[in-house]
Amino acid sequence: MIIQKKVKELNGALNIQITENHKFDRNDISKYLCMLETNKDQGILLTDSFESDYWCIVDFTGMRRYLKFDIDLYPELKVALKCFLLILIDTKFSINHIQAIHTNVKQAIVVSGGFKKTNVDAYEEYAMTKTMNSRYRFNDFTSRFLSFIEHTYRDLYDLKIKNMDSKNRDLPNYEVIIDFHYFMMEFENRATTLQKSKYFHIILWWKITGIIPMRPKEFCLLEWDCCYEEDGYYFLKVPRSKQEAKSYSEISVTNVIRINKNIYDTIQEYKQTVPPELIGNYLFSFKIQSRFFQADSITKREDMYHPDTLYWHLMSFYKEIIGWNNTDFYRFVKRNEKGEIIKIFRNYITPADTRHFSMCNMMLQGVNPLTIAKMAGHTRLGTQRNYWGHLEYFVESYVYIISTKARIHRLEKSLGEGIFGVKDKINESRIYKPEDFPLRKEVKNGYCKYGAFDNCTGECRFCDEFFYYPKNHDEGLKWLLSGSDHLEQQLETELKSLLNLYNV
Repeated sequence: MIIQKKVKELNGALNIQITENHKFDRNDISKYLCMLETNKDQGILLTDSFESDYWCIVDFTGMRRYLKFDIDLYPELKVALKCFLLILIDTKFSINHIQAIHTNVKQAIVVSGGFKKTNVDAYEEYAMTKTMNSRYRFNDFTSRFLSFIEHTYRDLYDLKIKNMDSKNRDLPNYEVIIDFHYFMMEFENRATTLQKSKYFHIILWWKITGIIPMRPKEFCLLEWDCCYEEDGYYFLKVPRSKQEAKSYSEISVTNVIRINKNIYDTIQEYKQTVPPELIGNYLFSFKIQSRFFQADSITKREDMYHPDTLYWHLMSFYKEIIGWNNTDFYRFVKRNEKGEIIKIFRNYITPADTRHFSMCNMMLQGVNPLTIAKMAGHTRLGTQRNYWGHLEYFVESYVYIISTKARIHRLEKSLGEGIFGVKDKINESRIYKPEDFPLRKEVKNGYCKYGAFDNCTGECRFCDEFFYYPKNHDEGLKWLLSGSDHLEQQLETELKSLLNLYNV
């Protein structure tokens, strides 16, 4: 198992990246016991001993994750898993990541009967019941663990893993994104003072991370003075280390990103809602949110805000503001011929999704790959290959096709307008009426909103000034879709060009 460590002097003068290759030695676990004691002394690991079946790991915010080693049927693998996790704990991986590896590897051990040769197909069958993103994580963690212990049948399991689907994470249906986008626009304008104060951080999360590809952790750790104005321009300081390229194959990562006035003003408006006595080093904190949300039983730092809490507050927003019940989640189900559920499509958005939305949106708008990499915090262009499947996903969506005019607008023109800068025709017709456009002129299946025929291209379907309002809904929809075939071919051609561009 290959692990990369960063060694940094306190004065920041030295920044070295070390690559370590770990292999499990069953006959010598003394080094792992040293790791255990070191992390216990630092308060990172809470347990009575190496032999204990219950461990607790703690991060710098005070968040805890619990690890239970209830796999006594496989004693050698149980010891190996503990050693495997100790390396990750010692390397300072996040506690969520470590817990995810612990859970997935345990599942793999049990379902494969301890990685027996005869259980490879059983492993595959179990893996294929998972969603795409969960399946990738499950396979990736399993492969790393098998490499670490140099298992006899590692190649056999790796071959099976390679034959499974690609690793792109599952995303909500495109219509879910559009509906949520318009709901957020309406909520920001029509919410009561109490509602807006309670969920202002959700407004900012959607508005900022839908444009800037930030990780949830980066958003949660934005500092109180994260944005500023300079010479009439506005900037946001992202809480990530500014990294200079170490080789010609790497890219310098920026931690200051230009934003527009709308985002800047929204952040300033939010800050006005925070009582002076609750202001700290960070833009968001448990202390600020405790005015509206009951604190949980897990120990956390009050001056910070954890991504897990952002997730639960977003779920609360769905329930309290949108009006969902628990049964409203996970609406889309795919079944096999036997009627068994083989995949569940999310009908809701999570904090981690917007990073993917924003990167795909910039790619489809033709933003320079280097710019995207710097904004996303990627040191290599190749990392963006992970998002190619999402590009195909958006191209295949007819909702994207009829709103594709957004592609020709540059990024700065769409900042502050949400995930996608152009209203799609169908959703627009649900919000407005013809009377809302006094200068309208009737055209096929709708109106030219401002009667501006002078520069008309002759194709209403993809014109920003076209208001879709058909007299016959079925015929109008058929008309909209009839023009999409050529456009889809054009998009697919551009997509292939993009993939060739990113293939460096």
